Amino acid sequence: MTTTPPPGRGFSLPAVLPSLLIDGLCPYLAYTLLIAYVPGISQIMALAIRAIFPATYGLVGIVRRRHLDIIGAVVLIGIAVSMAATFVGGDPKMLLIRESFVTGALGLVCLLSLLWPRPLMFYIGRQFSTGHDAAEIERFNTLWQFPGARRLFRVLTIVWGLWTLSIPQVLVISPFVFNGIFLGLITWNFAYVSRQRRRAPQPG
Repeated sequence: MTTTPPPGRGFSLPAVLPSLLIDGLCPYLAYTLLIAYVPGISQIMALAIRAIFPATYGLVGIVRRRHLDIIGAVVLIGIAVSMAATFVGGDPKMLLIRESFVTGALGLVCLLSLLWPRPLMFYIGRQFSTGHDAAEIERFNTLWQFPGARRLFRVLTIVWGLWTLSIPQVLVISPFVFNGIFLGLITWNFAYVSRQRRRAPQPG
């Protein structure tokens, strides 16, 4: 059996753009506008309305394509954790560290997914690379037969899983630095994948 993965189209912005807009931008805008312009609205209500976008998009994906939207699922987990933290109380420290709970949960899921037949970053990479194109999804699934591809996705999953901050650390750094760490992780993610593709032997 050959050890060289077949060439793929890689990251596809048009394929993943609907998910980024509906799961990311729409919830952010909804929450921001509701808090700013709707008098008396509670954070719980604003977060619940915010969750409508990824929840609806994810449900449509399951019904129409029988395919779970990974990005939407992560967003919904984050919203649920934020709602739980808000229920606990309005303590500024609690509001500051609730994003740490989200990332900590994501890191734990990443590490636990190493016990799955395929780790979490395989599914996230598949969504970013293929969108919901059935033929591209099938092609991407064949990558798992190659040792180099399996190693790549496991390394990505381990790095994402370990790169989490403890609650005391979050309390002493600004949210901008915290968000910058995630931006750096995403940048490293694509750089690492690109380097591994360049190093892979090409079929002759």
